[in-house]
Amino acid sequence: MSIKKQHIIYWLVAGIILLKLTLLPFAQTVNADAVSRIFSSINWMKNPSIITNNFWGPIHFYIHGTALMLWNNQIYTPKIVTLLFAAFTLIPFYFFTKREFNENGALIATFFLAFSPILFRNSFLALSETPYLFFLALTINLLSKGIKVKSNLYILLAGLTITIAGGIRYEAWIMILIFTLILFLLKNWKYIFIFNSTALLFPTYWLISNWITTGDPFYSFNGTYKWALEIMGNNENVDFESYLRRIWYFPFSWIIAIGIPTGYIILKLIISSFSKKKFNKKHILLSLPFIIMFLFFQYNTFKGVLLLQHRYIGSLVILTLPFIAIYFKKLDKKHIKHAFIFGVLTITLSFIYNTSSIKPFPRLEDQTSVEIVNIISKNNYQNNALILDFIGWDKTYFIALQSKLPLKDISITEGAKNSTINFDDIDAKIKSHQSGFILLKKKSALSVSLSEDVLNKKKYKISTQIAFENETLILYFFKKNYLGGFA
Repeated sequence: MSIKKQHIIYWLVAGIILLKLTLLPFAQTVNADAVSRIFSSINWMKNPSIITNNFWGPIHFYIHGTALMLWNNQIYTPKIVTLLFAAFTLIPFYFFTKREFNENGALIATFFLAFSPILFRNSFLALSETPYLFFLALTINLLSKGIKVKSNLYILLAGLTITIAGGIRYEAWIMILIFTLILFLLKNWKYIFIFNSTALLFPTYWLISNWITTGDPFYSFNGTYKWALEIMGNNENVDFESYLRRIWYFPFSWIIAIGIPTGYIILKLIISSFSKKKFNKKHILLSLPFIIMFLFFQYNTFKGVLLLQHRYIGSLVILTLPFIAIYFKKLDKKHIKHAFIFGVLTITLSFIYNTSSIKPFPRLEDQTSVEIVNIISKNNYQNNALILDFIGWDKTYFIALQSKLPLKDISITEGAKNSTINFDDIDAKIKSHQSGFILLKKKSALSVSLSEDVLNKKKYKISTQIAFENETLILYFFKKNYLGGFA
């Protein structure tokens, strides 16, 4: 029976990959960070080197940059890499849950993970969360296995996988401390040393390299804080309602990701393990990573440092979903029926109770951007520039990526509260290109500055034509010399 259930997991992985590859042509890269990461990966692909400082961890760029060397397709390659990481995360997650809880429940928990609405969505976007969760699941499984069979090698490998995760997302640095605390509570001093001997490799390197190249070992973290607090203006004019939103946002994200009935059962099981009547030391230890990470999320959210984005919830999902295995220890008709109902409810309700229009499959609500991209693509001359006004994080960066123009030929106006328009860059792009497109949001600051009259001034020596226009947007095609009209 065990072999058959393991086969089910492998078939599930294969089925998930096939399903997502089938859906791939319909998925749209609708996240600004995903697009920025793709552009950074393309830059690394063109000039491979060891990254010594960055606001983001470098390993994500190494992964996608290497994949782009194999197939230089900026639309599909990052998506395929990400969905593969998502699918293979199911394997270590299953074996960990099976080992620490039970086999039947592990099977159901893994199915729930495979179809978790937020994580399903993330798997089509070139964000760092998905590969980070793969290495986090590997770490948890290796630590569990190492402690169970008393193997130094597994503990060493667990440190190696979490240090890779730390080079992808900085949450892994917190997880290193949490796992060290767990080993401390188990009073296994040898494992603490072995684990940290590899777990601290990347954090040590990153702090030193940032210090050498920028003079600030915490350059990455300070850059993140600066973006959230100074540029995004997260703590400007924050009222009581905004603070309440910060408090409930990630608990709500967690519910969207795993569903109301599953979330209720998991919380009930974790809370009961602390009671005198049902005290369970093992379950308490297994729940500590979730509790500590949840408090970390809440603290940084309340401070305004952690932005309110559902995609960050993956760590809390991975750390809690194994507990549902307790409820599904017995897989009779009743529990199979419950599993089906829980799954259908979670997926269905995720289309209804969500914020920021975050639904299980990434597509723009308004497909006007696709129409604009098609116009740009049909007139993609060799020396085109693309000037983009800010029309929303998702839409602006979607157009930038789908245009397939090199980043050096694109000027993007940021939409953060305290962002400024880089007029020097826009001016340089127009002057240095024979032709191109300028997308403006009507009545925006950039639109006022770059009106049709301004574009026709002699300093640019260009002519313009309206390629697209609706109630809110206007797309200009400009040219210096006659290159033909636009299609």
